Parts: sequence; C-alpha cells; structure tokens
Amino acid sequence: MTSKKSKILILGFGTVGQGFFDLFSRKRDMLGLNNVTISEIVDMKFGHIVDPKPDILKEIANGKTFPQKDVISAIKESDADIVCEFTWLNLKTAEPAYSHVKTALELGKHVITTNKGPSALKFKELTELANKRGVKFLMKGTVMAGTPSFNLLDLLPGAEVKSVRGIMNGTTNYILTSMEQGKDFSVALKEAQELGYAEADPTNDVDGFDAASKITIISHILGWKHEFSDVKIEGIRKVTPEQAKEKTKLIAYSDKSTIYVKPSRLPKEDILSGVSGVMNAIEIETDTMGKIYAMGPGAGKIQTAQAALTDLMKIVKG
Repeated sequence: MTSKKSKILILGFGTVGQGFFDLFSRKRDMLGLNNVTISEIVDMKFGHIVDPKPDILKEIANGKTFPQKDVISAIKESDADIVCEFTWLNLKTAEPAYSHVKTALELGKHVITTNKGPSALKFKELTELANKRGVKFLMKGTVMAGTPSFNLLDLLPGAEVKSVRGIMNGTTNYILTSMEQGKDFSVALKEAQELGYAEADPTNDVDGFDAASKITIISHILGWKHEFSDVKIEGIRKVTPEQAKEKTKLIAYSDKSTIYVKPSRLPKEDILSGVSGVMNAIEIETDTMGKIYAMGPGAGKIQTAQAALTDLMKIVKG
C-alpha cells in the first residue's frame, strides 16, 4: 500500500530526532512510505538542513554544521505538511515546544511530538486548535516511548476506562530496584547517573514530575478533567532500602476523580511489583476487558523514535 505524498520537518536533531531519521530511513520501504520524505531539519546546534541525504548522521557526527535559521520562521516558510517536534522539555511553561506546536497547527500542519511539555500543560488548547484546522496533534512518544500505553485503547472500541495505574519512569524504577539490594538512595542515584539513566539534575525523575506529566497526558486523552497542577506528587527521595525490598514502586494513578504520583508498597501478587530495572508498565482497567497490561522500555533513542513512527503511520495511512 502506497502512502499519500507528505513532507516532514524535524525540529530538534538530538537523540530522538536522529533516532527517528535513522528508523524512518530503515523502515520506509517496508511500511510503504515511498511518498513520504524528510525534507528539512532545524536544530540549534547543527543548523537548518534542507533535503537531508541518507549520510547526514555521519556528516554531523564528523562535525558538519549548516546555516542557522529561526525555528518559527522555518515552520512558517516550510512546505512540509508534518512537523515532528523533538526539542527539550520544559514542565513550567512548555516553551519553546509550545510555540513550535501552536505555530504548526495554526498553519494547518500535522504535529507529532515526544515532548511532554505542550502535551501535559497545553493539551486542551492545542487539541482544539488541531480539530479546528482539521489536522492531527499526536503524542504517543510522551508516554512509555514506543511501548503500547494509551494507544491500546485503539484496539478496544467502546471500552470505558475506569482507572489507569503504572510505573512510568524508568529512572526511578531502576533506582528502587537497586535499593532492593540494600543500597541507599544516594548510592543508587549515582549509579543511575553513571549509567546514563539519570540526568545530572535528576529532579524531574526522582521528585515525580516526569511521571506526573505522563499520567496527566493520559488523563487528558481519556477526557478526564485533571491538569498537571492537580497531580498530588511525592517522589522517591525518602524511600528507604527496607521499603524498596518490600516492593515499593513509584506509582502514577488516575481515575475520573483522583490523580497522583507516589511511592506505593505493592503486594507480591501485583503484576507491577515484578517490574524491575528501567522497564515501564501500565495497567488499564476497563469495563469490558477488566485489567489489561503492557510492559516495555519507556525511553531510549530508537524506542522513542518508534512512537513517533507509530504516530506518522496514523497520519499518512489513516
């Protein structure tokens, strides 16, 4: 099956942007995306790349750069009909990603984003704008990367969700798994940082903000009225090794009336208690299927790119 003709503008060519370019290039023929091209890339470090060639990843790895261009101007002047927003996360104002997404939607361009800022903080406004302009605003990569999460519901038409519960931050789950072995929080955190699982400033992860943004996005998608500011958030800094050994996990939870992120002791028979390391997992309770589960990587270069590719297929094949 051949896709409709489309051009893609990538904003942000760091880990996720490069992962998407690589994965798209390798899977393009298999997925019948012959008529879809990545026509432009805009990045603060590498510049404005027009009609990137297959060897662009090698070129930039060798230090090649291109003329700089203002991102908003690039969006306005581009003839691409799909914008992939892969810039950095800001959970206070959602900028600059919010302005990128809004500009693209106003111009009638589809948007795919892996950025939790606009999706968690500006969901209603941006979704209404997309609907008004007749385009899609898709964000699978904001929750559990390419591992199925809220998109499982696409396979369950008519199912009513009663609650969602999950381990949605791999960094904290890795730390708690290490603490099960008797390590103090500070030692486990340092280990996670050395392995590249935790940032130099681990605040978003260990204090629960990352997981809170994800459960907020799921709540938005389900039509519940929770905002990011409504989430009751407690991180893992006060969890002891003894509590970790008792299967304490950082749980993100929401139903229609409640939303929170907090460390919770899980009974051994709870499926989520067995999720270890950097894995993510989600439990969706429905009226028709009871509880359904998915588990897999919640971050990573290709894993997050897979989510963006999933969203791309919705646009070009949908």
